[in-house]
Amino acid sequence: MDKEEKLLELKKYRDLLLATLDYYLDNKLVELKTLDFDPSEHLRSLKDQTEDHFRKGRLTMLKNWFRDMTEIFLENGDLKFNAYLREKTSYEIDIFDSYYQRVDKIIAKRRITTDRQFYEINQMVDQLCQTEPVDTQKITTLNKLLADYEARKTKKKILS
Repeated sequence: MDKEEKLLELKKYRDLLLATLDYYLDNKLVELKTLDFDPSEHLRSLKDQTEDHFRKGRLTMLKNWFRDMTEIFLENGDLKFNAYLREKTSYEIDIFDSYYQRVDKIIAKRRITTDRQFYEINQMVDQLCQTEPVDTQKITTLNKLLADYEARKTKKKILS
């Protein structure tokens, strides 16, 4: 990726992340305020940190934060969030699309290699079980990947 492409990606993820944080703030998605923790203030500080990461050229950090901050919308199937992002940033983005692409890559590799991938495949199985018609073939494939990963992790722990 050349400098200009990286700058465009940096701007994109900064804008997406700032919009995501605004969505949290606008929809009061984090309400647990205590004497020593104000969630709204915390989200505003994350916006400042986002700008700092942008200035320092930390594209991977911005991408990871965006993925982490949008995970709840994937889990809940919050399609309004997608529309909000498009309206707020003018980027044609579908957070569900990248999730499905990641799952498809794991299926193509026929192997889960990280805990994060395990979590995403597990999440996909949960979604597929609740969707009509039930795609039993895909669920079976994903469950086999999950079982294989768990077996490898268990074997690794035993050998340690």
